[in-house]
Amino acid sequence: MLSSAKLFKTGHSQAVRLPKTCRLPGNEVWVHKNEVTGVVTLTPKKTSTEGLDEMFRLLAEADVPEAFMTERDNPEGEFREIF
Repeated sequence: MLSSAKLFKTGHSQAVRLPKTCRLPGNEVWVHKNEVTGVVTLTPKKTSTEGLDEMFRLLAEADVPEAFMTERDNPEGEFREIF
């Protein structure tokens, strides 16, 4: 879908007013400008808590086998000099 948006200055910065159909979630976006084509891409920037909330949700939903954290009878590895 192609639509137009208004550009304006706020202080020493340039801003763009996005139409309703192009609104992005959150308060920040990643901005990338292709130097060859001049195309500017905006990508929603997740807040740090959104990523953590997603991680904890995935952990809670994970199907972890009961034997996952059981003791194992592994042979000792050989000693190696670190340096």
